[in-house]
Amino acid sequence: MTVIDDHLAGLAEPQRATLQVLCDTLRRVLPAAEETISYRMPCFSVQGRAVAGFDGFTRHCSYFPHSGSVLEQVDGIPDWATAERGTLRFPIGRRLPVGLVRRLVRVRLDQIADVTDGERFEFFDDGSVRAHGRMRRGELHGDWEWFRRDGSLMRTGSFRDGEPVGTWTTHPRPA
Repeated sequence: MTVIDDHLAGLAEPQRATLQVLCDTLRRVLPAAEETISYRMPCFSVQGRAVAGFDGFTRHCSYFPHSGSVLEQVDGIPDWATAERGTLRFPIGRRLPVGLVRRLVRVRLDQIADVTDGERFEFFDDGSVRAHGRMRRGELHGDWEWFRRDGSLMRTGSFRDGEPVGTWTTHPRPA
């Protein structure tokens, strides 16, 4: 059992069943994510950054994108759900559509990747790392690496102020 399973086991029905469906959806959407507890709630994280959280309350369930601007960027929030101040509230017994969860996750992954100075990660839709390197003043700078969907290293190279420099290597697919 994971820490999220332990948390869900402590919830009363029907919140537990409603959130178990959401948890299963997040496990399918973000198989590369770490399952943690953040702010005393279940959370899926990538590279140490929270992507999606949720919990049950007396009269509703909530989805937390861990960013106040995710919800305003996502279309298709059902009429029966309420989006406000970084929280998507939905009725106990109603399932968030899988397509909506995918859109919420994608927007959050893009936000995490939006780094102009410092370490940057770019992600595939499943939360696995697509690229990793450093940024300086909005430009790729230093060593970078790119990965295939299977997690294998695809290419490595370096940049100086956005311009490729040095030796670049393309790595063969693993056998």
